[in-house]
Amino acid sequence: MQSPKEKRMDKSEPFFMPCAPKRKMSSEIISEARHSLRILKTQRPFTPREDQRTLFGTSSSRTPENRPPSAFSLHACSFEINESRPVSGKRLSPLDHKPKLPASPNNEDEIVPSFPKPPVDPVDIKRVSSARARLFKVASQGTLLPDKAVNPEDFIKRLHSESSVAALHSGRGRGDARLSDLNIQNQTKEHRPTSSSNVVGSEIEKGILPKRSSSSSALLNLRNESEQTERSGPTLCPSNGSENKNKNRSGSGNGSRTSDDETEEEAYYWNTEILPILNIIEKADNDTDVDCLCKACIRLYKSLENGNMLGRNCKQRAILLKILYKLVDVGSDQLSLLLVKLILALRVTGKNLLNVCKLIFKISRCENNDVLFQTENILDSLLDVLKSEDMLSNSEALLYCLGAIKFLSGNANLIKYMLNENLLETLVQLMKHISNTDKESDSLLPISGNLLVQLTAILRNIADLSQSRPRFLLSGALSELCVILEQYIADKDVCTNVARILSKLSSYNDCCTALADCPRCFSIFLAVLNKHQKKQDLVVRIVFTLGNLTAKNNHAREQFYMEDGAISTLLSLFQIYYELDCCMKSASGRSESAEEVNSRHPKHPTDVEDVLIKLIRVLANISIHPSLGTVLSTNQNCVDLLIKVLGEYFISDPVSYQGLFC
Repeated sequence: MQSPKEKRMDKSEPFFMPCAPKRKMSSEIISEARHSLRILKTQRPFTPREDQRTLFGTSSSRTPENRPPSAFSLHACSFEINESRPVSGKRLSPLDHKPKLPASPNNEDEIVPSFPKPPVDPVDIKRVSSARARLFKVASQGTLLPDKAVNPEDFIKRLHSESSVAALHSGRGRGDARLSDLNIQNQTKEHRPTSSSNVVGSEIEKGILPKRSSSSSALLNLRNESEQTERSGPTLCPSNGSENKNKNRSGSGNGSRTSDDETEEEAYYWNTEILPILNIIEKADNDTDVDCLCKACIRLYKSLENGNMLGRNCKQRAILLKILYKLVDVGSDQLSLLLVKLILALRVTGKNLLNVCKLIFKISRCENNDVLFQTENILDSLLDVLKSEDMLSNSEALLYCLGAIKFLSGNANLIKYMLNENLLETLVQLMKHISNTDKESDSLLPISGNLLVQLTAILRNIADLSQSRPRFLLSGALSELCVILEQYIADKDVCTNVARILSKLSSYNDCCTALADCPRCFSIFLAVLNKHQKKQDLVVRIVFTLGNLTAKNNHAREQFYMEDGAISTLLSLFQIYYELDCCMKSASGRSESAEEVNSRHPKHPTDVEDVLIKLIRVLANISIHPSLGTVLSTNQNCVDLLIKVLGEYFISDPVSYQGLFC
């Protein structure tokens, strides 16, 4: 009989008893699955950098005929010297007076006024001085028909009155207007030139005009003075005389005051500080003295700033701009930037402002010139254009200005500087102005879309900076982007840029919360997805943004699910891109080897696969919700599509696709 100890030794049992694995409860399995879904992160869609700096990239939906050019020629002749000559505010009504034919003379001594005669021969006018030429021009118009005959003595007295001579001395540009007052009153509506240079001589013989009386000595003095002025030529700083007034009127424009208002202190400062620099600029050789011209422009800017002559305060502004415009033809990018800074500081408008912005755009197209924008400090002038100019009246100038800033925003140093100078806030205000203008006009202006393409491209570059996120939140940029996305839903370029901005910002929790609180953001996203189902680069970014919004926010999941047609839109896209992927694979015949497939997946999925991944992520986020997940599981179409994808990808090649559905 064996002892109990021996009986235990005879049993063929292991030295230790293995622990039976503990079965997990269904709730634990579900919790682990939910946890894995919550930490699932998909890669943000990659946006390659464009090789060339153009207003609209190669992938733009705009045709070349419907967009402004990126390449153009710009010369000094492109600028207007008389940049803003004032236009009459109202048209004068014609006179009711009608000339009457003179009655027949009562006696032979009564002088009959002459009828209009042919115009003066230009060859004859060139033979005399400019002052005498103006006299001939007025005299050649003849006397228009008065109501009654004119006494020649009265006519001669009026011709040689002191006021008439003073009017001739008042300015060369107003000589014709002053001399026209010497004609007989009651002129007709249409003036017809009448005579040649011989008319004056003939009328002198008839006694209508005096030959050489003492009262005409002032006219001779005027002629001598005019001939001396022509021989001496114009100067950069005209004295108090006819040249000064003529030059000031020819190009001052833009509200600058005439030299009559110039004080003695201003004239002295101009002659001692500004004029010597302008003489250096004019004497410099444009081909070899570029450095000298650059230094002169720097000195000129400082002198104008110290003398409070920037803006439209300079009385000789027209002369100054004329000299600066000529330097554009030198062709130096560094000099051109200095000229841009000077010209913008003088507050040009209209065509000249457009040409300056084109010049900046042209220089900024070369990436090597980015360093010039850092050293010459031109960015402040660019930002000032965005802040001060009106969108409607200077839309094309703003377009090229935004285009230049878009290029420069690709430089890390420049974008940081502009961000600190409130670039983002300025762009948001401009975006609001464009949106409000379109609402008031009840239509989308063509130039507005072009402006928004450049503006949103700048915001896309700003969104890469981590320090820009607080500014996006404080400026209300997210809600404005949603408004623009809704207004320009048919513009693929604008929608794509906005989607790129939101996909970058939605990667951060604070931006996700702010974006989810924007009114109607989910309905706008769904409208964009329905509008552009086949545009992969737009769809993938909108779906990625939806995945970020619903990743950790139950309230956002509920908001999205309650939108009309939310799940059906996702499943429709799911079906479209699943079929598209199957067609692409069947067309290629799966000719790739296993090594090629493994090297591509899952790190580099195709564009179509990327859309499918992000769609599945949104569905997974919604299924996490306790009540919404139960409802979604009853959707047979959703379950069928998920099973198809599992059979197509995971089961056929589990090694390559296991990271996509974990």
